[in-house]
Amino acid sequence: MYKFFRFFLARLRIFTLVGSVAVCLYFVARVIIFSYSDFSPIEKLFGILLLTGETYMLVHALGYMINVFNMRGRGVDAPRAEIKSGEGPWVAIVVAARHEPKNILEETIITFRNLNYPRKNIYFLDDSSDQRYKDEADRLAKHHGIQIFRREERSGAKAGIVNAFMAGMTEKYLAIFDADQNPMPDFLDELLPYLEANENLAFVQTPQFYSNVETSPVAMGAGMQQAIFYESICEGKNLNDAMFCCGTNVVFRLSALLSVGGFDETSITEDFATSVKLHTKGYRSLYYPHVKVFGMGPDTLPAYFKQQARWSGGTVSVFKKIVSLLFKSPRSLTLMQWVEYFLAGSYYFVGWAFFFLMICPIAFLLFNVPSFFLRPEIYLFTFVPYFSLSLLVFYATMYERHYTVKQIYTGLILGSLCFPVLMKSTLLALAGKKMTFVVTTKGGREQLDWKGLWPYGVMLGLSVAAIAVGALRFRKDPYPIGVNMFWAAYHVFILANIFRFNNPPAPPEGAAAESGIAPAAGV
Repeated sequence: MYKFFRFFLARLRIFTLVGSVAVCLYFVARVIIFSYSDFSPIEKLFGILLLTGETYMLVHALGYMINVFNMRGRGVDAPRAEIKSGEGPWVAIVVAARHEPKNILEETIITFRNLNYPRKNIYFLDDSSDQRYKDEADRLAKHHGIQIFRREERSGAKAGIVNAFMAGMTEKYLAIFDADQNPMPDFLDELLPYLEANENLAFVQTPQFYSNVETSPVAMGAGMQQAIFYESICEGKNLNDAMFCCGTNVVFRLSALLSVGGFDETSITEDFATSVKLHTKGYRSLYYPHVKVFGMGPDTLPAYFKQQARWSGGTVSVFKKIVSLLFKSPRSLTLMQWVEYFLAGSYYFVGWAFFFLMICPIAFLLFNVPSFFLRPEIYLFTFVPYFSLSLLVFYATMYERHYTVKQIYTGLILGSLCFPVLMKSTLLALAGKKMTFVVTTKGGREQLDWKGLWPYGVMLGLSVAAIAVGALRFRKDPYPIGVNMFWAAYHVFILANIFRFNNPPAPPEGAAAESGIAPAAGV
């Protein structure tokens, strides 16, 4: 296996090119078969669902292939200025928090103080409404010698308090961190030279890396998804000057932010929305692909689902604006920036795509409602190359970065299990329903109850029943029945993992809360 992957990686650009061609060929085959098939209305409905789900998967697989092809052998290609010790620009380092546990905040503040860069001011942007948290924040600020900021009126969640703070800023740059993100001492030393060398550079974004991946399968899966995003996708976006801000572990040029009116307070993913504004105004962005910050990821399903609901709802809301902007001002972004923003903005529709791909085998096996089928030889020469090469390219890039098979499939399965949450949040976003900013719970002991598990129970039951009926009908038409039984079994395997993930981590031995105040569920 080691020799095979070394051989594959040595020729990865060739395989990504062949894989891209395979993706296109499979899509063309699917469209042609669907277009020339004589279906009843109900058959057309399920045919459209399958085609929609597969088209989504194909488009994003192609986007991944292109990014991998472009980024091979490429690193950070940006000028750096020399900053003499003690003569650099002033930086405001901020953490915005509301009802965060004291121990988490204190660890973060200590890492701020330990940053090597001398010309820095540290601010705690406290948005708490509970007096107990306010008192705790005051004690933390006094103990560590940092400044605390509060606003008179609350609006716009995190974006609102950061904007209120920026109105009185005197520093040139703004470094933003979430409450659980701990930067390494050389964080500013590494990033500021890029900003100083290019006045048109609006921000430099660094990866998020979860340090609690061993606490639970959810934490491991969430951490793996971050790795896939930051270690492959972001590097590709950076090559197209389409890297967007991810809300934390980032340094902004204050003048650039002020030129677009600050952070976008109309979106709960203010980072993504503000990035679009900056790029349309002609500013550039930079992704620094080295881990300089360590943080905590969600370690229970409710916490993970809460995070994904916020990210997906906010992203789709911005995606609607991106589509509108394309028609109103098509030249405001470059072609590849449009492509990257469309891929990023549409990502969370993956929940719908997964649901469509689950429901189609069930419909065929239980109700004899055929989706459109490819002939065996066409399926063999179009689907198998696309599917195999897509998986190989993905696994090879992760293998190259020393991730294990267990870590990779844990991340992929966890992402698939999020489909009910993503379906609901994206639908609400498309309908224009405004979502509330909710902080992701850390170190919780939450579980989904039977009400939260019902989508998985329903789909599991239908898939198992479909497999049983398929087994009885297999001899009559083995090719289409066998293919659909395989995919139904594949979905059963994924869905059954919900019980493994819905098992909260045990608290560390001797663990005790440093604060008498329990973490609040959200803002």
